Amino acid sequence: MRALLSLAILLAACSAPPDGSPDAGRATGTLLLGEGELAFRALEDGDTLLLARGCQGSQHVFVTLRSEDMDPRGMVVELDLLREDSRERVSGELRLRLSFTPDASGTHAQLTGLTLQVPDPESALDDELVLRGRIEDRDGVEAEAERRVRIAWGTQVCAEPPG
Repeated sequence: MRALLSLAILLAACSAPPDGSPDAGRATGTLLLGEGELAFRALEDGDTLLLARGCQGSQHVFVTLRSEDMDPRGMVVELDLLREDSRERVSGELRLRLSFTPDASGTHAQLTGLTLQVPDPESALDDELVLRGRIEDRDGVEAEAERRVRIAWGTQVCAEPPG
């Protein structure tokens, strides 16, 4: 009888997180937001992302992600570019399962050159925006990050194929 009572107390203690919220016991990793097509450059609040003109006529910003304390294989990646005041999305929806590349030291993994499409850039230029990222690894470890940014026209255009 004492063993059953001990087991019941143990199960009750494990069923609810200590602070009562549903995610209080969930494992979290670290997500750093950056920019760049080929390399990571960390974003700070207030930075400007440069719009590149794509080969099919659309415009996008290059986003690079860096993770720590997470399994880099097959992560769910979500990115949004939102108006800061209304949280209205100004980018296309990006939600993919992608693998990050671990660095040689094993401290982090990164994913470079994600193209976050901005279908109507003229309506978002000079606005206060928020770049929001979320990743989840195959073990359910999650990480989220946000940075306040602006967008501006860059000079990068699609390279013409050699003719």
